[in-house]
Amino acid sequence: MKKNVFVSLLFCCLSLMAQAQVAKYCMTYADFAAGRWTPVDSLTGGRSQQAVQMKFADNEVKFKTGDKEADKILKKDVFAVDYGGHLYVNCRNLRNNDIPLDISGYTQAVRYDKNKLCVMTYKINDAAFLLGFGADVASFFVSTPVRLGLDAGSAALWICRDHLNSYVCYLIDSDTDSKGRTPVTRINDKFMEQLLTDDTAMLAKYNAISSKKQRQSASNVLPILMEKGLVPSNAIN
Repeated sequence: MKKNVFVSLLFCCLSLMAQAQVAKYCMTYADFAAGRWTPVDSLTGGRSQQAVQMKFADNEVKFKTGDKEADKILKKDVFAVDYGGHLYVNCRNLRNNDIPLDISGYTQAVRYDKNKLCVMTYKINDAAFLLGFGADVASFFVSTPVRLGLDAGSAALWICRDHLNSYVCYLIDSDTDSKGRTPVTRINDKFMEQLLTDDTAMLAKYNAISSKKQRQSASNVLPILMEKGLVPSNAIN
């Protein structure tokens, strides 16, 4: 209980520290690819003087402006938010084979091969991760694996390397469909085999992990994508 209280207080402090961060948004993947960003403050229409805040709750990121109308747009309609130079994608309208992802809020993403996006999200049915998260996360803040983005004045949430085995990656490389849904592709064995067709050594490195779950986890996928130069070298720490 004490650890959970500590974590909540820490996130509150980080949220307050984040108020000075510049936040901007885009409505679609096409806007993201074209670099069409708009300041989040413009959504409030002057109805709120509160700086945009980033909050972490229920294992997903949320953005609050202090204005109900703006917050509703951020929750339901916005595709992505750039907060302090870090990317967060709204999972609400993402679909993998027409199936929603496990979370409906924002999750961290990194650029993939320039104008594509690699989205990292956890699997809700990973009971071990969920049970351990609340008890363990407080201890991570006093060690190096977790980086809550305070370097360079950024208040961004970065996924802990030790818990990347509970995350999976999705690729976004196309815009919304006629239903307003954005299709995503799971970065799984099939994806990696196609990606590494001409790199047998790297493919062998990927397949070296016998457990399918761990092999397809972000802890195995991201370092390989980093080595291939497809995602930033600082995607994980």
